[in-house]
Amino acid sequence: MKRMGTTGWVLTGLALVIVLIFGVRLVQLSAEEDPAETVDQIREREGIPVVVAEAERGTLEVWRTFSGTVTGERESVLRARSDDEVREIRVRVGDRVRAGQMLVRQAGQGSDARIRQAEAALQQAERQVERLRPLWEAGALSDQDWEDANTRLELAGADREALSGTTDGIAPIAGLVSEVPARVGMIPSQGDALVRIVDDSAWRIPLRVSPDQAAELQTGQAARVGTGVDPVGGLVDRVTLQADPRSRLVEVDVRVDGAGAAGRLRPGSFATVQVLVDAREGVVRIPRTALRPEGVWVLSGDDVVQLREVQVGLQGEEWVEIVGGVEVGDRVVTEGARFLSDGARAQVVG
Repeated sequence: MKRMGTTGWVLTGLALVIVLIFGVRLVQLSAEEDPAETVDQIREREGIPVVVAEAERGTLEVWRTFSGTVTGERESVLRARSDDEVREIRVRVGDRVRAGQMLVRQAGQGSDARIRQAEAALQQAERQVERLRPLWEAGALSDQDWEDANTRLELAGADREALSGTTDGIAPIAGLVSEVPARVGMIPSQGDALVRIVDDSAWRIPLRVSPDQAAELQTGQAARVGTGVDPVGGLVDRVTLQADPRSRLVEVDVRVDGAGAAGRLRPGSFATVQVLVDAREGVVRIPRTALRPEGVWVLSGDDVVQLREVQVGLQGEEWVEIVGGVEVGDRVVTEGARFLSDGARAQVVG
């Protein structure tokens, strides 16, 4: 094998050096032509994506949300007049009845002395209800005490009619039949419920709220029942003057007209109630999502953001009143504020 001479080794080494230098230069040129950008560099060049809205002048409403159970304007119960057999039932759940309509047939009669005694008890129950009525309407009597007094009146009336020999169970009010506990052939005890009737000329949603919540409520305030796209309108009808000594809660009634709620509310169903506690017109307002703990990000005409301290007024579910720091027409950031800093460039994407 022929050995490589000194000149050959020199030429080979020189060729390797040239290849190495050329390779390094190619890498440098490639890096210069396509430098890798950082996220911060891209944001600085193109702007941080944000969604903005203009501060505007308009109405701001503050609603408070509660929950309760739908009841009729009033409920009346036709009760058994005696322990005699139920012979006939003429209604079913959902039937509409008129006052005085015969619902159930049941026999019963008593002596003159017992009739006079029942008559006296009925008159006493009537006087008690009339005495308590103004207290209940003024909010000085709880719903439970008012219902108890009316129940005693109904029982006294049923007792009086049972002893008089009347056999027909008559509807005491007009409305919808909500329940029929009676069954043909049953032998009830005197006072047992046979038919329940709900007066659907209006609906009530009793609420139990804390004293702090009650401080914002007053009779006549607008209310809406339901969380759908078309809630039923109503009014705050009653706010009791004092909290229940046991629960420490205040009783509030929201009333809904029956004509406007036909087929949309049912007795015993759960209801979400919103009450309008404050409203102002012509205020400077921004979307609630634009308000951050540190202030509001405002976008200038050259798409540079600035953090401003603001003075806040009323706060609603969707809008916030601004009484200082932002003017009508200012563009405020509603989404994308997390990555912003004073003087940063922003790109409006929505």
